[in-house]
Amino acid sequence: MDLKGLLADQMGLFTPYDILGALIGLCLAALLGLVLGRVVPLQGAQPRTLAVWAGLSAMAVGLVRASVPLSIAFVGVALLLRREGQGTSERHFLLNLAAVLVGVGCGSSAGLITLVCFVPVVLLLRWALVSKST
Repeated sequence: MDLKGLLADQMGLFTPYDILGALIGLCLAALLGLVLGRVVPLQGAQPRTLAVWAGLSAMAVGLVRASVPLSIAFVGVALLLRREGQGTSERHFLLNLAAVLVGVGCGSSAGLITLVCFVPVVLLLRWALVSKST
């Protein structure tokens, strides 16, 4: 197998043209989540946390697009994660969810898309959770 074939295998159901669309979708979702948190302040819900939730949700939906088996697997893993995370903080749950998304993305042969989306997700998590670290 050559390098081009290896890279093509790690694109999953995506084409090279979908990379920019995935990045724009993730960043736009995070921005709209932040705006939602600022415009409609809810008790206990911080705008940064809503931005992270929106960004992670956009990444999850982008990874499972048009794949019923992958979406069922992701829901199963998320349910297991939620059951485990009942005694943990929101910060740890978001980090665990991000780790699950990375695992689902790489496990579904969409490693390159996951790598590209990983950068804004890490920046978003660092931005949102830096004030919660203490």
